[in-house]
Amino acid sequence: MKLFTIGDSVSQGFMSLAAARTDNAYSTLIAQQLGLELKTADYKYADWNIEGIPLNLEYIMRELQSRYGSNIGGFEWLTVLQTLNRIVDRAEDYYERGNGRADVQYDSTGTQFFNNVAVWGFDVADSFQITAKVCKEAIYNKKKLTKDNTLKAGADNPMYRTALKVLNPSLDSTFDDFSQLSWLKLHATGTDDSGNPVENKTGEKIEGSGVENLILWLGANNALSTVTNLNIRQTPNGKNFSKHPYEYEHSVRAQFGWNLWHPNDFEADYRQMINRVDAIMRKNLVEDWKVFIGTVPLVTIAPIAKGVGETTEIPIVSEVDGKKIVTNSVYYKYYTYFPFTEKFAVETGNYLTMQDALHIDNCIREYNKFIYREVERLNTKHDTERYFVVDTCKMLEDLAYKRNNGRPPYELPRELKFLYPPVNTKYYHADRQGNLKQGGLFSLDGVHPTAIGQGIIAYEFLKTMEKAGVKDINNKTVTPHLNWEGNKGIFQSDLLYSQPLKNMQEIYGKDDIASLGSRIVDLTKSIFSK
Repeated sequence: MKLFTIGDSVSQGFMSLAAARTDNAYSTLIAQQLGLELKTADYKYADWNIEGIPLNLEYIMRELQSRYGSNIGGFEWLTVLQTLNRIVDRAEDYYERGNGRADVQYDSTGTQFFNNVAVWGFDVADSFQITAKVCKEAIYNKKKLTKDNTLKAGADNPMYRTALKVLNPSLDSTFDDFSQLSWLKLHATGTDDSGNPVENKTGEKIEGSGVENLILWLGANNALSTVTNLNIRQTPNGKNFSKHPYEYEHSVRAQFGWNLWHPNDFEADYRQMINRVDAIMRKNLVEDWKVFIGTVPLVTIAPIAKGVGETTEIPIVSEVDGKKIVTNSVYYKYYTYFPFTEKFAVETGNYLTMQDALHIDNCIREYNKFIYREVERLNTKHDTERYFVVDTCKMLEDLAYKRNNGRPPYELPRELKFLYPPVNTKYYHADRQGNLKQGGLFSLDGVHPTAIGQGIIAYEFLKTMEKAGVKDINNKTVTPHLNWEGNKGIFQSDLLYSQPLKNMQEIYGKDDIASLGSRIVDLTKSIFSK
């Protein structure tokens, strides 16, 4: 197996609040650079029907644009929520009662596994704790493993419905106890978690072929819902608890509602995961294997958390090649939901303070220091470079428009340097004529990248893979030269860029949007509460 991917929503291709565009995910773009034929035995990934799960905001906006044009009149607002509910109901019907429901196989061909087992919402410990069985229990017992919310957000337990189809698409009971790491072990070594050969329910032996390149990128969900919920519920680091988070069963851990791992707890969870990965890869049927690890991005940069109020430049100390580097980062007095104002933040209490944002970022910086230390430890243990860090955190920091006072220092791929209109990390906006005014790197949920954003992530991974000497199927060293401009290229695939929404003005500066915006905020909070 040339490429295997373990990750969360970004690796899955989650965009605009839906698992909808795995074809545009960075790992799919990397598979293409390796010369792999997509959706074949070379590289399989899951598609999502009926506009994705749980709810595709881009599809909603295009439906509204199709029905009302670029300007929604006063009385027309009375029917907007009806349109929204109709779309929600359609997705709910498909994933709860239609062909997308939990007791229907992913496809008629009996697909047994995917090369990309990323699932939105997964934190570090979920890589070995969440199995198809856990998903079934959540779905069939109607067990709310996430914090309950009064808003009906399409199909219930959407993350577990998604994970079930990723972890056991054939619904074969043989794979009910398979987690993301279980699938890695089967592909890498040909055995299950107990070290035994695997046969499916028809008696066919599932052969492992070895895994040549592993992408491992988890950790964002150990901090993300601080910004989607605008509060901090930090793990206790042993206080009043005798265990680290990973030592609790997933369902118990979910009930605690933690959304920011204390650095010591993150280290404990991550060490468990990486040690399990290393134990698997040591028995890999492929001799020359490599693991590419993404760092944890600073979630406060995501435009869903809009900075409002006065700004302060904070000196941030980092270390590059053993040298201490000091850079100034811009932080805001408050962080609230886009598109609301400072007045909304103060009046409703829906905000993080600058001190909150700094605390979240500092925790994540400690996470990433630990990841670097673990990679160094493992490479020393192997006496050769097996593990490679892809610093996605620095990538996003350097791309951040507001954090860098409008002067992001990131060195864009040449195809983007003089792209017009240019793209940045601000929240997406286009005018009534369909001209992009700002944004373009984050999708409409303000958290997940667009196709162009995914392309930049692929570019970063490929630069590291090129340095590591990764070979494509023709035994040539892979390069970061992606298909940006050609037929079926990234620009063309990114509809938010190639076909900008003409009704985005409805979100900016209209009181009528408040009820719709509040519903979407509640939906986002319910989806990312764990």
